[in-house]
Amino acid sequence: MFWDYTQLRFPRREGMRIDFVLGSPALAARVSGARIDREERKGKGASDHAPVVVDLTG
Repeated sequence: MFWDYTQLRFPRREGMRIDFVLGSPALAARVSGARIDREERKGKGASDHAPVVVDLTG
């Protein structure tokens, strides 16, 4: 996810989805959820990007 600093997009939750997680069909079958880690982006000196987290089942 990317939030433009100059337009105050982060506090308004108006980001652009430009990061992807790629995987095989076998891996896709194990996906139980996915989210953007906004907390990581809130830190001092943070990037304008945030990690994408994918939850997998066993």
